[in-house]
Amino acid sequence: MNLRKWEYFLKAAEFGNLSRVAEKLDISQPALSRQITALEQELGATLFHRTGRGLVLTPAGEIFRARAESILDEIGRVPEEVTHATNTPFGRLAFGAPPFMGHILIGELVASYVRNFPHVALRVRGAHSFHLREALFFREIDVGILAAPLSEPELHIEPLLKEQMFLVGPKDSGLSADQAVTLHSVADRPLILTPRPDGLRMLIDGELGRIGRRPRIAVETEYAPVADLIRLGVGFTLLPYCSLINSPLSHLDFAPVENLEITWLIALLQNAERTLATRRFIEMLQMSAKESIRCGRWKATYIGQ
Repeated sequence: MNLRKWEYFLKAAEFGNLSRVAEKLDISQPALSRQITALEQELGATLFHRTGRGLVLTPAGEIFRARAESILDEIGRVPEEVTHATNTPFGRLAFGAPPFMGHILIGELVASYVRNFPHVALRVRGAHSFHLREALFFREIDVGILAAPLSEPELHIEPLLKEQMFLVGPKDSGLSADQAVTLHSVADRPLILTPRPDGLRMLIDGELGRIGRRPRIAVETEYAPVADLIRLGVGFTLLPYCSLINSPLSHLDFAPVENLEITWLIALLQNAERTLATRRFIEMLQMSAKESIRCGRWKATYIGQ
């Protein structure tokens, strides 16, 4: 059914005079009259009584007028609703990050995202870089924070931030946050590290290799409570600054390592769809990281966009 006829009808019902309506709509009166007649034929009902003083709605016309106004009003709201939907994230989003970032970034980020975008079903996974990289390839997550370096051409990489690495040891081990230790000093100690090819481990092996040293591995672990192993005298570990915030590790001794920083990257599959939910999440992730650094909660350098 031609909705233009409905609009002509409503104008005729409003003014009760075809001449005035034709003038306002810039259409000839005979053409307007034919449109009204055609509408009545489509509906199978007379909509107007023609009187000497103009047009008067019939009972059928009164009913059609109320329904037509309501329907056209609904149709008029469709573009606005479509535009709103286009700008409103929805669907599912899976995100992964190193577990220790939960103490400084992920909790507030997730809470803010859920508040702002309640139509997105968000799933968060905490894992080391190697497992997050695999999760991206298997499409188990859409976005991940991974440690550099990453050389896979299948991944789209955006720099996020870089931060100081710390040597963490037992209480009374002589480590001080005010006194940096050298890579040679790190290589001399028994270390508790994640296994290769985790990003942290690759960074440590690479930097020690650069000075001709190899790590003395006491334990390789992904799941054992590292803080407990250190406290029990098993060895030392190397972790970024964010792992020391509001965690059991903060009660141990730790010292910055000279010339040893880790770079964190935002990673996505190159050919994956960049949904609005994904784009908004990355924007909020970048803003949250910048704000954490700006207010001094995270001692790091922002290197993202």
